[in-house]
Amino acid sequence: MRRNYFKAILVFLIIFSFAFFIGFKINKSFGILKNGDTYSDDEANMIYSLTDYQWDSSTNTYYFDLIRKNKYQQLELIYGKLPSEVYINGTALKESSFFTRLLLSSHLFIDNKIRIVFDTNIDPHKTPIYVTTTPSAEMALTTFNIVFAFSLGITFLMFIYGLSLYHRKKTEKYLLWFAIYTGALTLWSVLPLFVGTGINFLRYYAFAWCVILDIVICFKMFDIKLPGRLNLLLSVRGVISILVLWSILESIFPKLHSEIYVYSLFLFSIGVLIYACVDKRKGGWLLISGHALSLGLRMAIPLSSLSSSSVSYPLRALQFSKFFNVPFAFCCMLLINHIFAEKYTEAEILAKELEQINQNLDKKVLDGKLALEEQMKRRHSLMMNIFHDLRTPLFVIQGCTEKITSQPQLLNTELPIIKERLDFTKHLVEDLFLMAKLEDKQVILEMDRIPVSSLIKNVISACSIEAEGKNIYIDAELKCECLTWGDEYRLKQAFQNLLLNAIYYTKPKGRIYISLEKKKNITIISFTDTGIGISPQDIDKIFDRYYRISHTDKHQSTGLGLSIAQEIIQQHLGSISVESQLGSGTTFTVHLPIIS
Repeated sequence: MRRNYFKAILVFLIIFSFAFFIGFKINKSFGILKNGDTYSDDEANMIYSLTDYQWDSSTNTYYFDLIRKNKYQQLELIYGKLPSEVYINGTALKESSFFTRLLLSSHLFIDNKIRIVFDTNIDPHKTPIYVTTTPSAEMALTTFNIVFAFSLGITFLMFIYGLSLYHRKKTEKYLLWFAIYTGALTLWSVLPLFVGTGINFLRYYAFAWCVILDIVICFKMFDIKLPGRLNLLLSVRGVISILVLWSILESIFPKLHSEIYVYSLFLFSIGVLIYACVDKRKGGWLLISGHALSLGLRMAIPLSSLSSSSVSYPLRALQFSKFFNVPFAFCCMLLINHIFAEKYTEAEILAKELEQINQNLDKKVLDGKLALEEQMKRRHSLMMNIFHDLRTPLFVIQGCTEKITSQPQLLNTELPIIKERLDFTKHLVEDLFLMAKLEDKQVILEMDRIPVSSLIKNVISACSIEAEGKNIYIDAELKCECLTWGDEYRLKQAFQNLLLNAIYYTKPKGRIYISLEKKKNITIISFTDTGIGISPQDIDKIFDRYYRISHTDKHQSTGLGLSIAQEIIQQHLGSISVESQLGSGTTFTVHLPIIS
């Protein structure tokens, strides 16, 4: 953690020093004129700062004597924001909030010398007064106006940008504070245009207000909160209260308006930005870089005035145009753009994911529709099979009753046929009812420890009459004794359906082989017959609840036995599979979990 703080402070100092060095070099690259110096024509475009003012104890004023080389030189003064009345050989300079040009006419010179006098005892060394030639003065003021228009325009555009974004996205509170901050910078820049009006007094407080809002925006951009109730200071009412309180203190204690006190407020915003970098807040390094750049350029003026007796025109021009505010405000805008770009990217990703979900949903709906249509076809096929299976015994019973009615002596002959058809109908209805209950999970299993080997023996015994009737031999090889957990009646029903299915589709004198073995925690029961087999197009459908293999031989199968067997096995956490070769036979294999 301490290393991270050191890194953030080091980055700030490096960028600050770099910006200050640029400002310092700009200041040093322009010349100065001392009291009594003669203006030279060697560098026609040089803008000289006036320094080394002399004190006149008799009048208690500072003065500066400027000498021109010859009477044909056209020199001009560039000045702005004078702290007091300034006279040139008795002629007062016009007050101006920005830089103003004054042509030094020949009548102002006495023996090619001109005297500039301050009428108070204010030290004029920090007063922005410069001398240069007319073409240079024209170019200097044009450049200043361009820079001023650029600074004013860009801060105003950032104000509109932040306000418009907040209007559309009011949940992002930092946008409102960005708009307030850039709006304050715009107001501060434009106030000099209202010199002499009623709102000119705001210029006295504007700098401190912007510095305080600079602190606030650092908190708001990273959603950093003050501890406890102190966080109320960062609310709208809290910030307004601070601004009003500072204004009152400046009015009572004018020294608070001095640069050293106002600049000391920047320590708070620097501390917030360092914390944001250490806490790895998004955009922390961007804003600390922008702040260091702005502050480095800004501090070049007071620090340069300490190391020399003057501040050059370019630095004063940047100060008066409020250009020093632009780098940090611009970095805030870049951070906002980055945040919105990330959110837009996230929205694009979510939109693509939603589109993919919709496509998958459409596919699932289509698949579901096709499955439903297929299911309806199978239901229709089942119903047709059921109607066929029900109609046939009914027709048989109807025919038998008609015979008995017309020929009562045939009663004993027809009754067994009627009974057999009624038994088939009852069996069919029971299977349909059981299948419906299994589908709806309405069959309650009475779970118990079931010996599998004994269960299979009981099934073989129950089906022996059917097998003997077709002269089919059943061979069983039960290699192990194991227990499973299940419903004995339902498991017996499933195994019996599998065995009866093998008997139905095995020709007379055929053979059925049943095996039982154990692998790890699974018991494997196989039912292998030498029957007619299953065609490849039917093998994937034989367990379908609504599918029935056509067969020419007549038997008592309802076509639901395999579906019932599979449902019962699955409800016992087992599985059933089939392998078959058409004309050679079929093997059904059941896997069931065992407990020992």
